[in-house]
Formats: sequence, structure tokens, C-alpha cells
Amino acid sequence: MEKVLLYFSLKYNGDWDKIYNALDNKEKISQEDLENVAKNLDCEYISIISPLYPNYLKSSHKPPFVIFYKGDIEILSKYNRTITMVGGNKFDDYGLKKTIKMVEDLAAENRVIVTYQNSGLNEEIISKCKNESYEHILVLTETMREYAEKTINSKISKNALVLSEVYNKDKNIEQKYSLYKNRLLCGLSKGILFTQYGASDAFSTLVNYAINEGKEIFAIPCITKSLNETNKLIKMGAKLAENVKDIVNEI
Repeated sequence: MEKVLLYFSLKYNGDWDKIYNALDNKEKISQEDLENVAKNLDCEYISIISPLYPNYLKSSHKPPFVIFYKGDIEILSKYNRTITMVGGNKFDDYGLKKTIKMVEDLAAENRVIVTYQNSGLNEEIISKCKNESYEHILVLTETMREYAEKTINSKISKNALVLSEVYNKDKNIEQKYSLYKNRLLCGLSKGILFTQYGASDAFSTLVNYAINEGKEIFAIPCITKSLNETNKLIKMGAKLAENVKDIVNEI
């Protein structure tokens, strides 16, 4: 059955609804296609029926049928110590300092940090985690195949997991990929910490996912007017995170 899930995931380029319909309608697969389905993969994968697939992710909205990954899959078993961190494309010295300090302190508390592939503070978060070998998960915004081709001569850093539920891109459903990313960011962690970001950073969907999934939402307050969207989150009910204790005491 795992190969069936992989086949449809590849055929429909990660489109959850099409994969579900193919399974529901018992779409036929030739034996040859089934036997060769994993032949050209340049990464590892787990399916929703794999014993390695996290139970907490199964309970999320439209859980991925297949997750493609590189790195240490055992990190997925550390859900109770996992928190997502996201920040904006633009930041100032204050925002960078607070973000890096929080990464360091969360790592010191043996927390796993999740973020997604993006420029700005997310890039700083990942860079810090890589350089210090902190346990972390990177959710891709490109496909796993694109990532694998770009990093063919690179080794995944220790204590790292890179994943996506999409192996090949389908331009017709690129909008869905953004939704899938937000779902993974929520589904993989117990809470989400928003660092500095501005109005141009589109985090409203992620906030809504977090609320609907019952996740704890934390926000670092900001003094720069153009980058103080976290202050609005706090006014809406997000928990103030001035230091790491404000987070680890809650999750």
C-alpha cells in the first residue's frame, strides 16, 4: 500500500484532493509502474501508514499521504519538544538579535525548531541551526526534487530534517503548495513563535491554521512601527514571548 500512496503522490504532484479521489475511486495502477515507482527518487519517503509517520500529524486537516525527506527522520518523534519559528523578509538589528537569542535559548532547552524556506529571518534561523547543529526541521517551499538537485553535492547537517509533501512541481496547483506548507508548520509543532515581521509578510493563513489546530501562539514584541505586526498578534490574544521561559513554561 505504501507504493500505491507514493505512486499517486508522484502522479498528482502532491495534490491532496486528487490523491484522495484516486484512492477513493480505486484508480488502477499497472504492476510494472508500481514496482518501479521509487526507482528514480533521490530522497527518502514515509507514507501515512508507515510506523514512522507521526500520529499527531495524522490528526491534522488533510494530513500528507506521503512526506519526502532528507536527514534525520527520528526528529519527527520529538513532537513534545518542537516549536515553529517564523519571521519576516525584512528585519532590523533588534529583530535579528531577539530572534537569534531565542533560537539559542530554545536549543539550550532541548527544543526542536521548525521553520520554512524563505529569505529574511527564516534564513537566519536556519543558518544558526545549521552552524550550531541544533535540532531543526526545514519545511521546503520548493519541491523536494528541486532541493535535491540544488544540494546534490551537499550533506544534510547533523540534527537536521528537510521535508516536503511535493516531489515534482505542478504550476496549476502552486497556490495549494503554500497552504500545504502552513499545514505542515502547524502540524509538526506544539506551538508557533512569531518573531519580527511587517504587514507585507503574509502570515494570516498560518495564524488561522494555528488557531484552528489549537496550537499555542507566541509573539515577540517589537518597537519598530513598520515591523510590529507581532504587537497586533499579542493584542489579538497571542502570548507575549519576551524570553524563552515564556514559551517553555507553556509547552
